[in-house]
Amino acid sequence: MARQECRACGAHSLVPMQVVTKVEDEYEPHSLGSEYESQFYTCHICGDNWLSVKEVEPSGTCHVTFVHQMGTEPELKRVARMQSPVLLSADMVEKWTYYLDDQRIDEEVWHDKLEERRHVLKSTSVN
Repeated sequence: MARQECRACGAHSLVPMQVVTKVEDEYEPHSLGSEYESQFYTCHICGDNWLSVKEVEPSGTCHVTFVHQMGTEPELKRVARMQSPVLLSADMVEKWTYYLDDQRIDEEVWHDKLEERRHVLKSTSVN
């Protein structure tokens, strides 16, 4: 996959990887049309990373969960709820829910925490 620009350090070193899961004793990546998909994004310069998990309910409602900086405390999560399983733009998201660990928090607080975390990552990678 093509490298993307990292939102923390600005380097073109962010690599998205499809997560492989065990399905009936065979390892297979989930395809785009499946009921469950996940991708892991990591920057090879500063270490910024997150996991995105998309789950489509039988009703067609879709939830996409983004978990930022796994292994770093506190864990930042946000969940998007939408009617279409295809995310073409942020406008298609009906509702965002933000979490600090398992505690629900305001959007502004969540974004401040993420920005602070990315600032630290950028600082350590350029020094």
